Amino acid sequence: MHTAIRNILKISFVLVCAAALLPITPKVACASDDVATALVQRDAEIARTAPKAGDEATREKLMAEIERGSIEIVSDPKHEETRIDAEFTVDGEDAKDVKRREQVVKLYAERTADGTIVVQPVFPGKWMARDSVKLTIRVPATGDCALKSGNGTLVVRGTSGSLRVATKNGSINVSGHTGSIDATSANGPITIEGATDGVRATSANGAVRVTLASGNDHPFDIEAKNALVMVEVGADFDGAVRITTSSGTIAVVDPAKRVRTPDIADHSMTAEIGAATGHSIIKTTSGGITLSVRES
Repeated sequence: MHTAIRNILKISFVLVCAAALLPITPKVACASDDVATALVQRDAEIARTAPKAGDEATREKLMAEIERGSIEIVSDPKHEETRIDAEFTVDGEDAKDVKRREQVVKLYAERTADGTIVVQPVFPGKWMARDSVKLTIRVPATGDCALKSGNGTLVVRGTSGSLRVATKNGSINVSGHTGSIDATSANGPITIEGATDGVRATSANGAVRVTLASGNDHPFDIEAKNALVMVEVGADFDGAVRITTSSGTIAVVDPAKRVRTPDIADHSMTAEIGAATGHSIIKTTSGGITLSVRES
């Protein structure tokens, strides 16, 4: 009898210890599935700084950041001022909480002392599970821009200056930008079309596709950890490109036969194009690489 009791006590002790080792799941505020979110519109307009006599029209410097959602910047010279439109999706613990929170969401859009236009959506308290915002920024002309998203897509069209874009989870799409580009996505594809200056693009999990504009000989640095990379350069491109991959294939598309490969191995290659004056890099850990040279 005493042996049976001792065995029961041992089993109970083991179960208590095992329960103590289980991870504690933190409580997260979220609405039930039958609670509808609210859609809220906010907007702001920021007047363009008047240029001094003889100066060019002001190129606006922009900085925008969101936790979850999307940012789109469109540069259009027809606009006389910068306009920001924000579409908030507002979550809540219940219908009453949704109503309360939708009344106090705000769009922060101000010009700082150095002239930079800073844009940021503001939710009351902590972001909730279904909170998100869609930012659309229309600007006459841009100078340097910096965009950041925790979870969301970034789209940039027709801008100029130094561009820095980064997202943890989401795609990046840049087209028609005049100036240097620095793009980083921890988990999402990157597409850059018509780059006119130096490009740095890094994606941990997502394909990277970069097309250089004709006449762009600036060096580029492209990396994807676990995805393919495709880079297209112009017919007049001059530069040396070092290509490496740990476990992927390498392909060179060269209809005009301008590429020389003095250094080639199973998973690496140096492609010399034209005068090969600049030095660029393409690399992946696990993914194929294709370098293309346009015929005309």
